[in-house]
Order: sequence, then C-alpha cells, then structure tokens
Amino acid sequence: MRRKKELEKRKKISKIRYGVFYFLKVGVFLATMVIGVRALCQEQEKVFAREEEVTLNVMMRYDFVIPEDFELVAQSADKMIEEKIGIHVNFIPVLPMTQKKERAIAEKEGTIIDVTSKLAGDFVYRELDDLLPLYGQDILKIASPKEIENTMKNGHLYELPSKADCAASAGIAFRKDILDEYEIDLKGIQTVEEIDQIFAFLNEKEPDLTVTSPLWTQKGFLLRYYFFDSLPNTIFDISPGSGAVRNPFETEEYFAWISMFRKWYQLGYLPEELPLQNIKGSEMVKAGKLISYFCACKPGIEWEESVSSGQEMVILPLLEPCITNSSVRISPWGITQECEHPEEAMKFLNLLYSDAELVNLLTYGLEGIHYQVLDNGMIDFAEGVTADTSGYHPNMGWSFPNQTLSYIWNGNDPDLWEKTREFQDNAKTAEATGFWFDDTKVSEQNRKLNEIAKEYTYGLETGMLDPEIYLPQMLSEMEEAGSQDVKEEIERQYQKWKDEK
Repeated sequence: MRRKKELEKRKKISKIRYGVFYFLKVGVFLATMVIGVRALCQEQEKVFAREEEVTLNVMMRYDFVIPEDFELVAQSADKMIEEKIGIHVNFIPVLPMTQKKERAIAEKEGTIIDVTSKLAGDFVYRELDDLLPLYGQDILKIASPKEIENTMKNGHLYELPSKADCAASAGIAFRKDILDEYEIDLKGIQTVEEIDQIFAFLNEKEPDLTVTSPLWTQKGFLLRYYFFDSLPNTIFDISPGSGAVRNPFETEEYFAWISMFRKWYQLGYLPEELPLQNIKGSEMVKAGKLISYFCACKPGIEWEESVSSGQEMVILPLLEPCITNSSVRISPWGITQECEHPEEAMKFLNLLYSDAELVNLLTYGLEGIHYQVLDNGMIDFAEGVTADTSGYHPNMGWSFPNQTLSYIWNGNDPDLWEKTREFQDNAKTAEATGFWFDDTKVSEQNRKLNEIAKEYTYGLETGMLDPEIYLPQMLSEMEEAGSQDVKEEIERQYQKWKDEK
C-alpha cells in the first residue's frame, strides 16, 4: 500500500517536471520564434528601406564657372528634397565647354543622368503624359493648359513648360556709359541700317573697343533672333505671311542680315575670338573690351545683362515677342530615357516647379550666407558679401522651369513677375508651335541638310563667309541633298497636324 502511494507520488512529480520542461521548451521555442520573426522583419525593413531609397543624378549647367560653394548648396538641396519627398539628389555641375566631356565621363563610370535640362546637353527625354497626372499635380495647377499644349511635341509632353521665358524676342545690349557719353538715343531705332549707322559712329569714337558680338562667340548673331517660325530638327520654317513651309535661307531677310554681318566683319567691328574661344558677350564687356552684343529681350533683361557684364546695360529691342517652338524650350527640363526611377524623377520635377524654397536655394544659395531678404521683400547680397566675393552667385535663375517662384533681386523691377506674365500673355503664338517633324521617311536627306546648314551658317552669321559666294553654294548643296523631298514630307505632316488640331 505504501509502495503504491510512493509510485503515484513519483508519477505526479514526473508529470510536474515534464510539464515544467514542456512549458520551458515551448517558451524557449516561442521566444526563439519571436526573436527570429523580429529579426526577419527587421531585415525585411532594411531591404525595403534599401529598395525605397532612391538617388537621382541631376545635371545642372552654369555659364562661366562652377560656383565655389556649389557643394554646400547641393548638399543643402539634397537634404531639403529628402525631407520634402523622400528622394536623394546628386547634383552634377557642368559648364558649356566641358559638358560633353563630363557626360562622357559619367557614362563611362556607369552614372545614369536621370533628370536635366537640355542646356546641359542633347538628351532624349521620355514622355511625361502618364507621369504628370500622377506625380505632377502641382505643375498642372501652375502651368495653364495652353502653356502645356505649346510645349508638346505632336500632342505629347516631354519637357516642362517654362514660366519665365516661354515668349521670345531679341535685342542688342549696349553699355549705357558709352551711349550717355555720346548722347545716343536708341528710341525709334528699328532697322538694321540704323543699327549699322550707330556701330559706324561708335567704331570711330572708340577705336580701342570691339563694337559688337553675338551672345556667344562660337554662335551666330541669329542665335536668339527668332524672326521666323522654326521647325525643330529641320532647316525649314513657316512663312509668317502665307503660313507655307519654306527654307529661310532662301529669303531676302536672311540675305540682308548676313550681308550686314559680312560688312561688320570686314570693318573690324567683331571680336577676334569669334572662332577660337566660346566667350559670352557680357564677359567681354566685363573685361572692358566690348561695347555691345546681341541678346534676348524680355522684362528684367537689362538687370540680368548688367549683372553679367559688371556694367549698366541698355537693351535695344528688335522684335515683337513671339511664342515659338524654340522659345518654349529655352530651359527645357525633363526625364531622360535612361532614367530607372521615372516616378521619383517626376516627383522631383514637380517640386522643382512648385517649391519656392528649393528654387531660391538653387538660384541664390543660402540665406544669410549668400543673400539676405530686405524689408521690401526683395533680396541682395548678404552683409559683407559682393558679386566678386560671393561663393554662389551664378545668375542662372532663367534656366529653371519656374523662375517666377524666386525672389526678385534688389535693383530689378519689383513687379518683374507680373510684367513677365503680361509680356507672355501679349506675345503672339507662332502657327507651328507644338508641331514636331518626324523625318523617318526622309531621314538621310534631312540629316544631310542639317549637316550642310551646320557647316555654313556659323560662318555666314558671323560675317566670316562671303554671302555672295557661300550662300548660293549652301543652297545648291541643299537642293542636291534632297531639300525638296524633305519639304514635301514636312508639308504633308504639317497639314495633317493642323487638320487634327
């Protein structure tokens, strides 16, 4: 009896021990499982974080030098963008003379340029039609349907419409001190013959100075002179009178201009640097070598050119403002075909178009270091800083798609953006704005025509080539290359585009 009770007692103890063991075993298992699941979740979170963290490579062009404080501004912009939309941006600065080399280096290193302006090079952009409604809602609120339509290529959007430079005009910037000294009044000057008379007078009075220059010495005088409705990717344009497709190099107006350039070249009015170095006219004024140069014409241009030139400049307008295929793409920002993160790229473009804080940072640098906000709401250099000592003063606000978000610099018109809007609203829209020629059927002929134009026009539009000899030669080569075939194909597509529109 006693033995039986002892056995039952041992069984109970065994059961208790087993239960405790089982409980401990299950507990350890569960604890291990929880730890494992937690570790797995943490690892997955890290993986997801790695997958979601996107860095876009954005190429930005500066005109003369890369600002000393570029890295400081770029890092601040990256931090700002990451905080606002969760995307990192690696800004790559380039200059006009080095941008092809910088792009080649980037491609060799496997760096994909995701977003940029065509100012930084000849990039192929992807369509924004599907991306814009999803990730560019602010752009749709700011840009009017007409502005978006004008920027399209045959009904598809590839680049952002410009809010500050979509209307084009052209003019000549003159040093004000020289005009004042000789009491020259530019009001009422309208013809190239009248300009020629002013140049002849200034050449006689200021023999040690070069009289005039293109905007850039390695570009022709007609770079910003949109006196015709150009068709991108072709030599052709639309006649302002008849609306017909034409070769502008065959017109009397073109011959008159290049004949005058030839005269100026022979008289020594033009810079010796023309074919040798790509120098901006404003830089030559700043160096004390030049009186005038051809430039854009718009509200605020006198201030822009005065800042660039280090001299007060006066602008002589030459044309009524017009919206053309060229003008709407003066600062075209888009997403490259190679971009692997188009959604994030569109979010960045939306921010660049709509966020004043980002636009002012990229345009003017850091408040308190590079600039200060004045009591009147305009800005000027920070205390103790000048144009010569500032680490960031590129004067490139026009190169961003929505410059109207930026502060207005002290000395400029405080109503600049309102006047810019009026300037663009009153500008005539060229007939072919939005039409883009598809040269698939005549690609070889069109390629040859563009090559011929490239070979001759710089020399003709700087006076280095005699138009009596080389213009007929160029036109003859164009005819042999198939200019009539290309013209007929453009006419067919243009008429179809107009009918559909």
